[in-house]
Amino acid sequence: MTKTEIKNIIYLGPEGSYTEIAADYAINNLSNHNFNRMLKSSILQVIEAVDNNSGDTGIIPIENSIDGIVRETVDNLIKTTSRVMITGEIIIPISHCLVSKSDNLAKIDKIISKPEAIAQCLHFIESNLHKNIEKISAPSTSEAVKNLIDLPENYAAIGTSKAAEIYGLKIIAKNINDEKDNLTRFVSLGSKTPERTGNDKTSISLSTCNKSGALVDILLLFKENNINLSYIESRPAKKVFGDYTFFIDFEGHIEDSNVQQTIGKMAPLINFYRILGSYPKCKKLYL
Repeated sequence: MTKTEIKNIIYLGPEGSYTEIAADYAINNLSNHNFNRMLKSSILQVIEAVDNNSGDTGIIPIENSIDGIVRETVDNLIKTTSRVMITGEIIIPISHCLVSKSDNLAKIDKIISKPEAIAQCLHFIESNLHKNIEKISAPSTSEAVKNLIDLPENYAAIGTSKAAEIYGLKIIAKNINDEKDNLTRFVSLGSKTPERTGNDKTSISLSTCNKSGALVDILLLFKENNINLSYIESRPAKKVFGDYTFFIDFEGHIEDSNVQQTIGKMAPLINFYRILGSYPKCKKLYL
């Protein structure tokens, strides 16, 4: 019998985050390995840790259905010159909870969380809490819940039920986000491109030549080769003001012939190009 290999799975901490929920899914579905959990305090640290050990797996958020792309993830993946690449995707439904030491809404006059989470729950906050409630920013929802340990009962946090359980706190209300179809897409990171499955997605980054219509010509190549683009976003190149790098998701695997043809014809139109990963499309939500 082959001995089960032990590897690291590295993700954004602290405990109780939505990223940890995505990591739980990855662990449960990568049954050929045992994993040591390693938590990092930034997305860049996760990427660097995976780069330092090619056998490790990283988990980071890349897109939210309400707030769009996670800029820290995309910018760091674009600029890295390492071997780190996207190897899979996991889609997690976001269900925010109001967490506190108290179970009395009337006592709450301060609320702490990641700014995006507070923005996603404004209707609940305005309808159920003090009109002049103080909103306090935290680096993550899990950090916000963790902070309640050292705060009085008039504080509440927006976070996960998992974080409330970990830190022994009360859930005053569940599913408080205004949009009930709030989803976050996470990606797994590794050093090897997964094999083709026939239901794949590829992520790339590129910058166009300084030529009129260059981006249009690139997009037409995808159309000519019957490749469906699922996402495109421009990000500042951070070298010359006004220059942009494009992040693109499209259906297909880098080894598909029509993808190879498209990339080959793209060469005269681009200054920079990097494959960020070819990987199986997410088949279902993790519920």
